[in-house]
Amino acid sequence: MQRCGIALRSILALRRTSAPSCARLMSSEDKKSGFGDIMIEYTPYQDTSEFSVPCYPTRKNESDEKLRARLLYQSRKRGISENCLILSTFFAERGAALDRETLDQFDRLINLPDSDWDIYYWLTGKDLPPPPFDNEVMTMLQEFTQNKDMKDRTRQPDLTEK
Repeated sequence: MQRCGIALRSILALRRTSAPSCARLMSSEDKKSGFGDIMIEYTPYQDTSEFSVPCYPTRKNESDEKLRARLLYQSRKRGISENCLILSTFFAERGAALDRETLDQFDRLINLPDSDWDIYYWLTGKDLPPPPFDNEVMTMLQEFTQNKDMKDRTRQPDLTEK
């Protein structure tokens, strides 16, 4: 019994003396990380390149028919489901009556912003849209989003007519 107590005390003493060196190894200054009993040396990733989002290409000579077909498809694929429902049902109901300038505004709205939540907050009126997007189509979409007629807009419209 006595021997076991001595051995246990010496192991605990050894752990107490080695703990600070282990903690030092795991500090961020040494760039080391501990996984259980294994120490791994690593170098944190540093991105030195500059990143810029490319400009949205303006499609020249695109017919109104092709533009409407593309916008109907793209409005169904705009990130979060809420935006897809709002944008696709709006375009299916009102897209045929929009003039070229309004179609271009809608095109820029669904393709330029990089945050789906920004678009959603603009449409629902939670946030004000920035000047490039505060236009005629945004006013129409905000009114459409209020759904004063209480229409069922729980599924996206079909791409092709039956």
